[in-house]
Amino acid sequence: MNNPLSRRTFLQGCAACSLGASIVSSQAAPKQQGGQAAPGQLKEAMFWEPLTNGRTKCTICPNACERGNGVVSLCKSRINKGGKFYSLTYGKPCVISPDPLAKNPLYHVMPGTSAIATSTAGCNLTCKYCQNWDISQCGPEKTKNMENSPSELVAQAKTKGFSWITFTYTEPVSYYEYAIDTAQEARKNGIRIAVSTAGFVCTKPLAELMKHVDAFSVTYKGATQDFYRDVCGANLADVQRSITEIFKAKKWMEVVNLIIPGMNDDDAGIKSIARFLAGLSRDIPLHFLRFAPAYKLQHLQQTPVATLEKAHAIARKEGLKYVYLALPGHQASTTYCPSCKKPVIERSGLTVVSNTLKNGHCHKCSTKIPGIFV
Repeated sequence: MNNPLSRRTFLQGCAACSLGASIVSSQAAPKQQGGQAAPGQLKEAMFWEPLTNGRTKCTICPNACERGNGVVSLCKSRINKGGKFYSLTYGKPCVISPDPLAKNPLYHVMPGTSAIATSTAGCNLTCKYCQNWDISQCGPEKTKNMENSPSELVAQAKTKGFSWITFTYTEPVSYYEYAIDTAQEARKNGIRIAVSTAGFVCTKPLAELMKHVDAFSVTYKGATQDFYRDVCGANLADVQRSITEIFKAKKWMEVVNLIIPGMNDDDAGIKSIARFLAGLSRDIPLHFLRFAPAYKLQHLQQTPVATLEKAHAIARKEGLKYVYLALPGHQASTTYCPSCKKPVIERSGLTVVSNTLKNGHCHKCSTKIPGIFV
């Protein structure tokens, strides 16, 4: 995922929320699918098929894991128990922290608003540069977890005055059942949902997820299948399909590309990503993030600012109206009206310095700025 978070940082964030942490055993008795799982019970997975000889096949993402009894999925968050497939992470978040929506990043969603950000252990990708590898590349038995049912998490968010919950830090596909039940409970309580995802998910689970989500931040990791296969353990075509399906469903979406020196920073690749998005809509915001050495790519340098600025210029030339650089104090972190070119949302890092939008329109020329502003 895209938000750098050390183990110390996320544990501090959990403590700051005062939500109470406890390590939850993953050796729980199974529970049938349907409704929230009770404490001490596993939640049956939502998308899977029984195979012969007690084996199961997961159908939530293109990895399509086939597992025998007692064997855990590639995302480390689901297990075959007695010929049925269960979630190991349901109700066991390892991160609950207040975060600005801009951190996802979502610049066109309620600027200046914060949310309760949550995630569990596990991920269905294996990105070599993951900033959160110590929670994404392991199962829940290796993280410090909190026991929070969907209704408890929503109640905590509501009590603290948060109108948004975000699923982020690790891939929500890996804790899909928990995310879905939390989103359903949130909607009953007037709380909105945002999701940060790599988009490596099958069509039916994505369609179900979109019913309950208000905003998506999707990471478009690179322009080639080789990069996706060798660096991320995923498929480019599946991510492009997900982006297209989210757009066609008319869900608000912003796209993220983390630029890694020497790996996905070539001009042709940046152009390809921008052209693909512009082919859907020139209004889709594209965020270029700066790589920081981490996990298996600690030997690489940080992304030069000049590389980010060049990517920004290429994306703008391809017709995208809203292209951002996550650089504190940089003019490319500000939202400008595409008609009169006046700044409408000025930012310093993740902080909104000024917001002159009037009901989602430019205060100077009344041009509508796409997003969720009211």
